[in-house]
Order: sequence, then structure tokens, then C-alpha cells
Amino acid sequence: MADLELVIGNKNYSSWSMRAWMLLRFAELPFREIGIALYTAASRDQVRTLGGETGLVPVLRVAGHAIWDTLAIAEYLYEQCPRIWPADPFSRARARSYAGEVHSGLNAVRAAMPCNTRARDRIAERSVEVEAEIARIGEIWERSSGDWLFGDFCAADIIFAPVAARFRTYGVTLDGRAQAYCQRLLSHPLTAEWFALGEAEPAVIDIFELPRRAAEAAR
Repeated sequence: MADLELVIGNKNYSSWSMRAWMLLRFAELPFREIGIALYTAASRDQVRTLGGETGLVPVLRVAGHAIWDTLAIAEYLYEQCPRIWPADPFSRARARSYAGEVHSGLNAVRAAMPCNTRARDRIAERSVEVEAEIARIGEIWERSSGDWLFGDFCAADIIFAPVAARFRTYGVTLDGRAQAYCQRLLSHPLTAEWFALGEAEPAVIDIFELPRRAAEAAR
């Protein structure tokens, strides 16, 4: 396979970078990282220079060609590594439906709970819209088959990994199977590795550092 380069943002803050990185690591394909500091005046131009036409991360560069959308990256990798999606065609279609739902939705959760994987006990405004999206996520996770959504770990689980990270950051707890699934997702070796890399980053993006709860702030 051609040499792969993955353009990503700050590991602590970039949820879509997390997904693309986990997909490549899960597919066991070697790649080189190109890190871009996000939310600077030059960020988007730097990404565009590397082939990301929208100026957003992630971007997968393959032998001079750029793929700049996470679901497109997943589909390209699926052609090289079919276990990225479930083998059963109807399960695969459902897994892609879940991924599309995350990709195009969850806007209220995203706005209220910015990704900050190393933070804990942060305060988020839980509007009616946020609560509805949390309930929908819980409904999906309750349907997990065995340890993972479709039996074996796959791209659908990876798509939800940053959501689990948000829930941990902002103290969102679910019930029953959904909460157990969330905990398994947070403990997966690839998720844990990404979290450790984010923890080690020195950069702080103030707009994503929401206030702590009073008990935490007093420590």
C-alpha cells in the first residue's frame, strides 16, 4: 500500500482527528502523523496546503492524493481492511447509518460539550436539545451486541469514542448496558492510547476549557 500521512489537530481537542487516527491504528496500517495546531490564524491555510480543501482536519494523504472527510477516510480504509465495518451487509448498513448520524448530527452535544479528553468535572449546559441527543446516544448504545455495537469492535464504535470522552469530561452517565458500553469504549487500548497522547500535549485552547464544578475547582 502507498505511504500514508494523516493530518490531524491537537489530540486533546480534536474529536475527528481521534476517529481517523483510531481507524488507521485499528486497520494496522503504518502512517506518518502531521500535526496542525488548531484555532490559530494559520491553521486552515496549513491544512489546505496539505490537500484538505475545507481547511479542516483530518486529512489522509495517499501517494499525493488527499481524502479530507472522516467517513470518506473510513470507506477508503475499508477497501484495504474489510474488518473496519461488520461483515454482515445489513449490520454494515446499520453501522454506517450510526456513523452518518454522528457525522451530520449531535450538534447540540458538540456545542455544549467541546471535546477536551483530559478534563474532568466540567460544566455543560444541558438544554432540552442536548438531553434529547444524549437520550438518542443511550438508545443506540443499549443495543450493543456483546461488548461492542456489532459484536466485534469496528468503525461504528470508533465513531462513538469521542462521544464517550465528552460524557466523561462533563459527567454524563447513562443506564444499564449503555453505561457499560461507554466504560468499555473509554478503556479500549486505542482510546486509552489517544487519551495518553492528549494528556501529554502542552497546548491549551481556552475556548474549550469550560469551568469546573465547584468541588473540583476548590482542590
